[in-house]
Amino acid sequence: MATNRKGGASPLARIQSRYEGTRKKCPECGFVDEAGNWESRTNGGKIVYRHTCPSCDAEREHTFSILG
Repeated sequence: MATNRKGGASPLARIQSRYEGTRKKCPECGFVDEAGNWESRTNGGKIVYRHTCPSCDAEREHTFSILG
């Protein structure tokens, strides 16, 4: 059976890699946070990625459900 895994990475690792590589341009003020990163947290049922703009404090958040 074929799988869609890239290099053996888990789905959560691929999502984390995507957000770590995503340009962090604030949609509110346009500031590009080159040094910042997305924070992540999980409660076992969902994973939340959040980035706060260091220029204007606008927050962006993306939530994914973890299906077991």
